[in-house]
Amino acid sequence: MAQPGVIAIAHRGASAAAPENTVAAFDEAIRLGAWAVEFDVRLSADGVPVVIHDETVNRTTNGQGAVNALTRLDMLRLDAGSWKHPRFSGVRIPTLHEALQAIEGRAIPAVELKVPIDPELLRSALELNDALDKAVILSFDPGVVATVRGGMPGVMLGFSSETWRADLPEQCRRLGAQILVLDVAAVSLNNVSAAHREGREVWCYTVNDPGAVAACSAMGVRGIITDQPDLIRQRRRMEK
Repeated sequence: MAQPGVIAIAHRGASAAAPENTVAAFDEAIRLGAWAVEFDVRLSADGVPVVIHDETVNRTTNGQGAVNALTRLDMLRLDAGSWKHPRFSGVRIPTLHEALQAIEGRAIPAVELKVPIDPELLRSALELNDALDKAVILSFDPGVVATVRGGMPGVMLGFSSETWRADLPEQCRRLGAQILVLDVAAVSLNNVSAAHREGREVWCYTVNDPGAVAACSAMGVRGIITDQPDLIRQRRRMEK
C-alpha cells in the first residue's frame, strides 16, 4: 500500500463520527481515507480478544462490568452504539477477528494491546485475515511489546508513551519497536529528532486540529492518530 508523507491513523476508527472501536467506526474511517485504523484489544472472561478501550463496558455500552469478567456471549447482548447516537443502536463490540475482517485490504490495522495476549493467538488472528505482514502492534506496556517481539519477530511494533523521557528512543530500539508513539503534548522537534537518530519513526496521538497536524508534520512526525482522519486529507487539499 502506497504511503503518503504523513499518514492519517483513525483513533478507535473514525470515533468523532461513529461509536469508537466498532465496525461502524472502522468503515467510516476507511470511507474518509484513513491510511490505518487503530483499535484497542482486551481479553474476555473466556479468552476471546475483543475490541474495547476501557477496563469495563460501562462507558461505551448499555451494560455494566469488567471486560475480563464477561464472556464473548455476554458482550454480544450489549448495545455498543446507542450511546453515540440512536442510529447506531444494535452495534456490537467486535472481536479482534471481526475488526481485522472489516479492515482487511482497505487500511492498515494498528492493534493496541491493552493487556498481554499470547503471541500465538495474535498471530493466528492476523494470519487468518492476511494481516501478519501489514499490521502494526502497539502497547504502552514494555513487557507486552517485548513478548510480542519475542513471539512474532517479523511484526511491526510501536511503543507508546504519554510523557517524554530521554531514554525512550533507546528503549524502543532495545524492545525492537520500529515506532515511538507519543502523546501530542510530548512532541517537540528535539524529541522527534532524538527518535530519528535511533532510527525510530514517530507517531502521535490524539490530534484533532488542522494546525496541530501541520505542526507535528513539520517536526517530522510520520503518523497522526486522530478522531477525524479526514483532517489530514483536508490539509493536503489546501496545500495543493
